[in-house]
Amino acid sequence: MELNADFEVQAPIDVVWSTVMDDLARTATIIPGAEVTEQISDTVFNGVVKIKVGPLSMQYKGQVELVSRDDTNHVAVLKGKALEKAGQGSADGTATISLSADGDTTRGSLKADIGLSGRVAAMGKGVIDSVTKQMVPVVVQNIETLIAGGDTSGAAETAGGAIDGLAIARGVIGSMFHRDKKDKKSDDAADAATGDAAPAE
Repeated sequence: MELNADFEVQAPIDVVWSTVMDDLARTATIIPGAEVTEQISDTVFNGVVKIKVGPLSMQYKGQVELVSRDDTNHVAVLKGKALEKAGQGSADGTATISLSADGDTTRGSLKADIGLSGRVAAMGKGVIDSVTKQMVPVVVQNIETLIAGGDTSGAAETAGGAIDGLAIARGVIGSMFHRDKKDKKSDDAADAATGDAAPAE
């Protein structure tokens, strides 16, 4: 599954880059529900991520590695894998973060290729996209808080619980409706091919 997100931070690119990249354990707190539990090396970290979508709560435990870091072009690649602590779910994938300057504003993009199983995977891409889009403004706000010298560690789980359950529900219903329409079209096409199509009225 591919996920893409764009964002803007109201700060110069070098400030944003150093804030995000120079202390990855602290940076983890900008992601709602995320916490580093152990630093294995300068580039490898163990941690947990708590996810709350409406009434559904999950906790994943895993490892993230900084695969590459290009300070000149402001591009970083991370790889991670995790298992759901209570359940059969898993997640693994690679994410590329790139920044570009627009005056004193920094524009960023996140491109991720992830594999999911379990309850999160059952939600479908549409719902996961919706959750991602709702998380982006929280992440940007937390980056700006760190730049200003603030602390984001206490706000991570609260932010994770603030995801709009109604929007997620709409996404689930929309995904189901889209699948039903797609399945019906496939059935109609199969009937036409075999001569079993219903006669026109």
